[in-house]
Amino acid sequence: MKINEKLVQSIPTALLLLAVAFRYFSVSCIDSGSCFDTWIRYLSLDFTKPLYFFALYSLPLAIILIFVSHKLFKSWWKLAVWLVPLLLLFVATQPVAPQSFLSTDRDDAARLAAEILTIVSLFRFLLPWWKSRKHA
Repeated sequence: MKINEKLVQSIPTALLLLAVAFRYFSVSCIDSGSCFDTWIRYLSLDFTKPLYFFALYSLPLAIILIFVSHKLFKSWWKLAVWLVPLLLLFVATQPVAPQSFLSTDRDDAARLAAEILTIVSLFRFLLPWWKSRKHA
Protein backbone atom coordinates (compact mmCIF):
# COMPACT_ATOMS: atom_id res chain seq x y z
CA MET A 1 0.00 0.00 0.00
CA LYS A 2 1.36 3.37 -1.00
CA ILE A 3 1.73 6.19 1.49
CA ASN A 4 -0.34 8.47 -0.78
CA GLU A 5 -3.28 6.07 -0.55
CA LYS A 6 -3.13 6.08 3.25
CA LEU A 7 -3.02 9.88 3.25
CA VAL A 8 -6.10 9.99 1.04
CA GLN A 9 -7.86 7.50 3.29
CA SER A 10 -7.10 9.63 6.35
CA ILE A 11 -8.77 12.74 4.91
CA PRO A 12 -12.27 11.86 6.27
CA THR A 13 -10.79 11.44 9.76
CA ALA A 14 -8.99 14.78 9.54
CA LEU A 15 -12.15 16.56 8.37
CA LEU A 16 -14.27 15.04 11.13
CA LEU A 17 -11.70 15.93 13.79
CA LEU A 18 -11.66 19.47 12.41
CA ALA A 19 -15.46 19.64 12.73
CA VAL A 20 -15.29 18.44 16.35
CA ALA A 21 -12.56 20.99 17.14
CA PHE A 22 -14.59 23.77 15.51
CA ARG A 23 -17.52 22.99 17.81
CA TYR A 24 -15.29 23.24 20.89
CA PHE A 25 -13.82 26.48 19.57
CA SER A 26 -17.22 28.00 18.92
CA VAL A 27 -18.56 27.01 22.35
CA SER A 28 -15.52 28.44 24.14
CA CYS A 29 -15.71 31.59 22.04
CA ILE A 30 -19.40 32.09 22.85
CA ASP A 31 -18.93 31.31 26.55
CA SER A 32 -16.05 33.77 26.88
CA GLY A 33 -18.12 36.54 25.31
CA SER A 34 -15.58 37.39 22.64
CA CYS A 35 -17.93 36.13 19.89
CA PHE A 36 -21.02 37.91 21.22
CA ASP A 37 -22.21 39.49 17.99
CA THR A 38 -20.42 37.43 15.34
CA TRP A 39 -21.49 34.78 12.84
CA ILE A 40 -20.24 31.99 15.13
CA ARG A 41 -22.87 32.84 17.73
CA TYR A 42 -25.66 32.74 15.16
CA LEU A 43 -24.51 29.45 13.66
CA SER A 44 -24.08 27.69 16.97
CA LEU A 45 -27.43 25.92 17.16
CA ASP A 46 -28.19 25.88 13.46
CA PHE A 47 -24.93 24.49 12.13
CA THR A 48 -22.11 23.71 14.53
CA LYS A 49 -23.97 21.51 17.00
CA PRO A 50 -25.50 19.18 14.34
CA LEU A 51 -22.16 19.11 12.51
CA TYR A 52 -20.48 18.17 15.78
CA PHE A 53 -22.87 15.26 16.38
CA PHE A 54 -22.54 14.05 12.79
CA ALA A 55 -18.76 14.18 13.03
CA LEU A 56 -18.63 12.55 16.45
CA TYR A 57 -20.85 9.64 15.47
CA SER A 58 -19.04 9.18 12.12
CA LEU A 59 -15.55 9.25 13.63
CA PRO A 60 -15.28 5.48 14.32
CA LEU A 61 -16.11 4.81 10.65
CA ALA A 62 -13.49 7.31 9.51
CA ILE A 63 -10.86 5.65 11.67
CA ILE A 64 -11.77 2.25 10.20
CA LEU A 65 -11.42 3.74 6.70
CA ILE A 66 -7.73 4.40 7.32
CA PHE A 67 -7.03 0.67 7.69
CA VAL A 68 -9.13 -0.83 4.88
CA SER A 69 -7.73 -1.61 1.46
CA HIS A 70 -7.67 1.17 -1.10
CA LYS A 71 -10.04 -0.75 -3.35
CA LEU A 72 -12.59 -1.00 -0.55
CA PHE A 73 -12.08 2.68 0.27
CA LYS A 74 -12.80 3.63 -3.34
CA SER A 75 -16.01 1.59 -3.32
CA TRP A 76 -17.01 3.28 -0.04
CA TRP A 77 -16.24 6.66 -1.58
CA LYS A 78 -18.66 5.95 -4.43
CA LEU A 79 -21.32 5.16 -1.83
CA ALA A 80 -20.52 8.22 0.30
CA VAL A 81 -20.60 10.63 -2.64
CA TRP A 82 -24.36 10.25 -2.98
CA LEU A 83 -25.31 9.12 0.54
CA VAL A 84 -23.69 11.93 2.58
CA PRO A 85 -25.39 14.79 0.67
CA LEU A 86 -28.75 13.05 1.07
CA LEU A 87 -28.18 12.61 4.79
CA LEU A 88 -27.07 16.22 5.20
CA LEU A 89 -30.16 17.34 3.31
CA PHE A 90 -32.23 15.28 5.75
CA VAL A 91 -30.51 17.04 8.67
CA ALA A 92 -31.02 20.47 7.12
CA THR A 93 -34.76 19.92 6.69
CA GLN A 94 -35.30 19.24 10.38
CA PRO A 95 -36.29 22.10 12.70
CA VAL A 96 -33.65 23.61 14.95
CA ALA A 97 -35.74 22.92 18.06
CA PRO A 98 -38.36 20.17 18.44
CA GLN A 99 -41.89 21.35 17.64
CA SER A 100 -43.74 18.70 19.62
CA PHE A 101 -43.07 15.85 22.00
CA LEU A 102 -42.33 13.24 19.31
CA SER A 103 -40.62 15.37 16.69
CA THR A 104 -36.89 15.37 16.07
CA ASP A 105 -34.54 18.30 15.93
CA ARG A 106 -31.34 18.79 13.95
CA ASP A 107 -29.16 17.26 16.65
CA ASP A 108 -31.16 14.02 16.66
CA ALA A 109 -31.28 14.00 12.87
CA ALA A 110 -27.49 14.46 12.69
CA ARG A 111 -26.97 11.53 15.05
CA LEU A 112 -29.35 9.39 13.03
CA ALA A 113 -27.70 10.38 9.75
CA ALA A 114 -24.25 9.46 11.06
CA GLU A 115 -25.56 6.15 12.39
CA ILE A 116 -27.15 5.37 9.01
CA LEU A 117 -23.90 6.19 7.22
CA THR A 118 -21.90 4.02 9.62
CA ILE A 119 -24.27 1.05 9.45
CA VAL A 120 -24.55 1.13 5.65
CA SER A 121 -20.77 1.48 5.33
CA LEU A 122 -20.05 -1.35 7.73
CA PHE A 123 -22.53 -3.51 5.86
CA ARG A 124 -20.69 -2.56 2.66
CA PHE A 125 -17.38 -3.63 4.25
CA LEU A 126 -18.62 -6.84 5.82
CA LEU A 127 -20.62 -8.20 2.89
CA PRO A 128 -17.59 -8.98 0.66
CA TRP A 129 -15.77 -10.46 3.66
CA TRP A 130 -18.77 -12.65 4.48
CA LYS A 131 -19.05 -13.84 0.86
CA SER A 132 -15.35 -14.69 0.66
CA ARG A 133 -15.51 -16.54 3.99
CA LYS A 134 -18.54 -18.52 2.88
CA HIS A 135 -16.87 -19.70 -0.34
CA ALA A 136 -13.52 -20.52 1.25
